[in-house]
Amino acid sequence: MAVHIEGSKGNYAHAGNLKSRVSLYDYRKPRFDPVDFAAELMPADPRLVLDIGCGYGRYLERLRADHPEATVLGIDAAPGMLSSVEPPIMVADAQAIPYPDGSVDAVLAMHMLYHVPDIAKAVGEFRRVLKPGGTLLASTNAHDDMAEPYAHWARAIRAVLGPDTFIPSAEVANFDSANAPGYLEAAFDSVERFEERGLVSVPEPGPLMDYLVSIRSYVECDDAAFERVLDSAAAELEAHFAVHDVFEFEKAIVFYRCR
Repeated sequence: MAVHIEGSKGNYAHAGNLKSRVSLYDYRKPRFDPVDFAAELMPADPRLVLDIGCGYGRYLERLRADHPEATVLGIDAAPGMLSSVEPPIMVADAQAIPYPDGSVDAVLAMHMLYHVPDIAKAVGEFRRVLKPGGTLLASTNAHDDMAEPYAHWARAIRAVLGPDTFIPSAEVANFDSANAPGYLEAAFDSVERFEERGLVSVPEPGPLMDYLVSIRSYVECDDAAFERVLDSAAAELEAHFAVHDVFEFEKAIVFYRCR
């Protein structure tokens, strides 16, 4: 399935959209911080770490604190995402990393490979820049992740724009728990899988509506039509909360440690 690259670029022109989506998981139980988990999977004494697709720097601060002697470089293809990130940072493409062969101790690719047009090429680049025995940490969503909220957003979008309208969740299918191992095992000898599941219980419509607003750039319509999408989503959520205290769904994150 093709990625909607233009929608992806627009969505990451700044950090606000991603932060809106991440904030939805504040309602997850048990509480789980993927930054903590990634830090635990890191090699003990890296000298050079590349956080590729670093976004607004969620992982960078922790890794720099844990490894003060290391250079931890944030890389993103979207300059706007890096506007508030402390250097060292670099605007670069995961499919053409400007580092020599065998020069890096660890690479992070946290929830970013499903945005890359050629996933196999990017994974090959990760393998190329890593030293022998180096570590890649990659994360993505489970194949069945967040089915309930995406079904809600799909109904709202398609009620206004028609039954064949692209739904943003389809983008993740380019690299999720169903097909990620194939990409990673083609480049790495050892691929370990870790999964963390929890239940997200959202107590009111606001965070769900904020999430829908955050994926606006993926929905191909004018602003007036998107306002109708929002009205449709709000009406359905109002009906849901009239009879339920919370909107619940399962949230899963899958990590891969590759060597």
